[in-house]
Amino acid sequence: MLQTQPDIEALSEHLLRVFPVLDPTGRRLSLTLYRELARGAPVSPSSLADRVEMPAEAAVRQLRSWPGVYYDGEQRVVGFWGLTIAPMPHRLRVDGRELYAWCAWDTLFLPALLGTSVEVESSCRATGAPVRLTVTPHGVESAEPAGLSVSFLLPEAEAMNADVITSFCHYVHFFSSREAAKPWLHEHPETFLLSLADAYEFGRRMNRARYGTALGQPPKAVSDS
Repeated sequence: MLQTQPDIEALSEHLLRVFPVLDPTGRRLSLTLYRELARGAPVSPSSLADRVEMPAEAAVRQLRSWPGVYYDGEQRVVGFWGLTIAPMPHRLRVDGRELYAWCAWDTLFLPALLGTSVEVESSCRATGAPVRLTVTPHGVESAEPAGLSVSFLLPEAEAMNADVITSFCHYVHFFSSREAAKPWLHEHPETFLLSLADAYEFGRRMNRARYGTALGQPPKAVSDS
């Protein structure tokens, strides 16, 4: 389905029903985890708990209750809700560090959560042509090629909770143009296409709905030592 005028509000409402609800403690823990992970190294739950001044047991319990949290062999977090230190096709440059995103849409909403600009390198899912973006916490500063679009899928909660990457991220790609996307969309009729501007706005609304004023009161900066 090629959707030319998506209802961003309706899409946001659907995804909010699928994503975990965040209380104030969850917002603080989530934002801090994002920014700790953006340092480029695995994050231990105990160090994360120290950063947010909560008992380590409570932090571990909260992390285990969320889907989409990935650990290494030492039970340190290496991937969380779109951001990872493990190599993936969507490469991010954050304050001089190389990180990765799970899908194309992640590259658009992560900068606001990290509180910093992000350089993105990816490719068109159909043609393999390079995709380059500069995304700030306030918008897309530059994008190549100019006609970029993002494929999207509205996941079901059960599938999302079981494996967010295979049930959602594997369907969310950059395409160099709407024309380039048509064959892939035909093969995946459950997906649809968003313009880059709409995909960014979608992410902005999701961030605002999930984090509210917590985004205006960020944890310690990523560059802190």
